[in-house]
Amino acid sequence: MGQVLRMPSEAELPRGAHRDFTEQLFSLYREARRPGLREISRAIPDNSPGTASTETIRRILRGKNVPVHWQTVDAVLTALCLLAGLDPDEDVGGDFRDATTRRQLVHHVHRRWGH
Repeated sequence: MGQVLRMPSEAELPRGAHRDFTEQLFSLYREARRPGLREISRAIPDNSPGTASTETIRRILRGKNVPVHWQTVDAVLTALCLLAGLDPDEDVGGDFRDATTRRQLVHHVHRRWGH
């Protein structure tokens, strides 16, 4: 088993759009019971328009990177949801007027980051 990642502290990743993005994906990582990076990478569906290396996944979950391309984010989101047994398109009553599913919430915070 690989290293278990932890959510960056506020000193490491201050409040703001970048932290909001990281928190959204990290919460799915927790829901999936903190799988290894290879397991996440392997869970990306073959028909996904995006992909992510284990290093990209690590950097996203550690708050070091917000990918420019939504397809990369969506690939990681989908893999984490699959591993957690969650539907990314389930209505979860989001915090934003136009975002109510898990996918929409992550897309919203990704757009807020400026991508």
